[in-house]
Amino acid sequence: MPLFTYRCEACGAIFEALVRSGRAEPTACQTCHATAIRRQPSAFAVTHSEVDALRSLDPMYKRMVEDQMARTPDAEPMRHLNKLTPFSAAPDPGPPIDF
Repeated sequence: MPLFTYRCEACGAIFEALVRSGRAEPTACQTCHATAIRRQPSAFAVTHSEVDALRSLDPMYKRMVEDQMARTPDAEPMRHLNKLTPFSAAPDPGPPIDF
């Protein structure tokens, strides 16, 4: 059962009509009853993307992604700490910083 939008050429009123199959479309404006009406493009529904559909199906999607990211070698914090130079190996660390 499509919902059509109509615009009256006489008064400019816009109205909607539910047109069932086998029944006649409206022939007059609902506001001024003029017969000069024209069918307008109607709004339509937009579906979500496939990613949105997957997220709505699986509420644990974010947790699964975070778990996979945590398993990558770049996520290992010790990898970064091992690259740092220890204070004992620095030539002159300078005066200590007073916080």
